[in-house]
Amino acid sequence: MRRPTAVLLIAVLVSLPLATALAASEAEGEHPQQGALKELIFKWLNFVLVFGALGYMLRKPLAQAFAEQRAAIRGAIEEARQARAQAQARLQEIEQRLARLEQEVEAMRREAGENAASEKQRIRQTAQRESERILATTRAEMDSVTRAARLELRAYAARLAVSLAEQSIQKQLTPEVQTALFQASVSHFQDRGRRP
Repeated sequence: MRRPTAVLLIAVLVSLPLATALAASEAEGEHPQQGALKELIFKWLNFVLVFGALGYMLRKPLAQAFAEQRAAIRGAIEEARQARAQAQARLQEIEQRLARLEQEVEAMRREAGENAASEKQRIRQTAQRESERILATTRAEMDSVTRAARLELRAYAARLAVSLAEQSIQKQLTPEVQTALFQASVSHFQDRGRRP
């Protein structure tokens, strides 16, 4: 027989004589206070037996349930410890990142300042070179225009001189002078043709 069934059988066997004794005492007409006392004792005894038997039968399942609950609580506590340790590690990592972030921001500010200064210097140098190039180009164009103007002025002066000389020669060149020049030229060529 199983133990819980045996315990229940024992509880029934013990309470059965008590119940019969209580019923017999009531039938004999005992004093009501004694009957009430016996009834109270019977109720308490019945209560103790029933709950004792229940406790005995439920002790293993309750012990197992409590052990499982204890294990679950321990597991939860361990998980909480691990989660706390992980949270602490993450917190330290985040704090380190924040500390490095401030340093990185400061480094970026310095670098941006240096870059801005170097960019400003580069722009100045580029502007200086560009202005020098434009000035050189302008000077070259001015020199070219000046030379062209001088050449044009010389050509104009030469044309004017030729024109004035031509006018002067035409005024001085009369038909008699033309004839004399012609004859002088012919005689010059003839003299050259006679020389060996």
